[in-house]
Amino acid sequence: MRKTYKISLIAGATMLVMGFAGSAMAFHGGGVAHCDGCHSMHSSADNPRVGSPTSADLMKGSDASSTCLNCHSGSAGSYHIATANGGTMSQGGDFFWVKTDYSYSNGRGGVVTSVGESHGHNIVAADYQFIADGTNATAPGGTMLSGTLGCTSCHDPHGQVAGGTDAGSAAISVSGSYGAADPVDGSIHGNYRLLGDDGYNLITSAAPVARANGSSGVRVQYGTGMSDWCLSCHSAFADNVNMHPTDIPVPMATYNGYVKTGDFTGVVATAYDELVPFERGVDDGSLLADVATAAYTVGVEDANDVITCLTCHRAHGSAFENGLRWDPTTELIAESGILKTDGTGNVGALMAAGAKPYYANGAAVDVAVKYGDHQRSLCNKCHAKD
Repeated sequence: MRKTYKISLIAGATMLVMGFAGSAMAFHGGGVAHCDGCHSMHSSADNPRVGSPTSADLMKGSDASSTCLNCHSGSAGSYHIATANGGTMSQGGDFFWVKTDYSYSNGRGGVVTSVGESHGHNIVAADYQFIADGTNATAPGGTMLSGTLGCTSCHDPHGQVAGGTDAGSAAISVSGSYGAADPVDGSIHGNYRLLGDDGYNLITSAAPVARANGSSGVRVQYGTGMSDWCLSCHSAFADNVNMHPTDIPVPMATYNGYVKTGDFTGVVATAYDELVPFERGVDDGSLLADVATAAYTVGVEDANDVITCLTCHRAHGSAFENGLRWDPTTELIAESGILKTDGTGNVGALMAAGAKPYYANGAAVDVAVKYGDHQRSLCNKCHAKD
């Protein structure tokens, strides 16, 4: 039986998160935004094109991703997912890292370099100097050409649900990101984060269900469908024999009991770790939105709680290889190269400028304080080999 969670939103919080529904919706509002936010019919002085004047579809950037980043790049926080310093703490990550190499001493007299293009999805956005992956010609485990990857490969900027055929093509009036149920006026909510549905571009699965705290996305509760959706482009990773399995139950006793290396005294009420999230098996508007200031802390409750791709990865990019949520290259995560301050390489400057390599619930995580100096890989939250 699937779990359900009741949502209780006070009126003030609802208006804050939803942008005063009915009178002043957020730009996307769960569906298609106003056209001239992304397009310029005549490249006029009051609505100029930022990129090439010959950009496709009269977009205001040289390409689709540049058009998106006209609004979604900027200082850390809010809905910005491509910052100048790696300081955003959205659950999806920061595209800053995919064009940022960093180097550090390995403690044995050598210097190690972590290459930016290995840190996540390499979108193509010419106006913002994002270029295609130079190592992988196609998506790992798939056939999508890397040179075609952009924001709109995954997100449908027009926000249609099921190609506009869902619920009798009802109007979208509520963002699917913020946890609201369908309104009572017959309209519907959009997909989580405007993610494309089955049939959109190369997507072969229904858009996943999840709920975020608001436009910043610093707190997210994952519902269902994320891994199947990711496999649209990474289909070879569906092999649950030679690849790490997904959509399998989280080991309840292990996850709930594991606090940190050497400490197995955890309890279900406080076991949830946002650096190792999971899907809660909820596929409707009853999924807890977590719009309150307190983090959701309940751990694994039953077999509907499953491993997902985002248990280990961030969707956009991170400071670590393959967009992982923690450093896979070091024995002790407090010794992650990006955290070093010995003056070797450029990591000290990155951190001083505001980079946030480890974060959860909208706050930077000091892994030495949270887990201790001797914490090993966070794979152990499920495997407990330490």
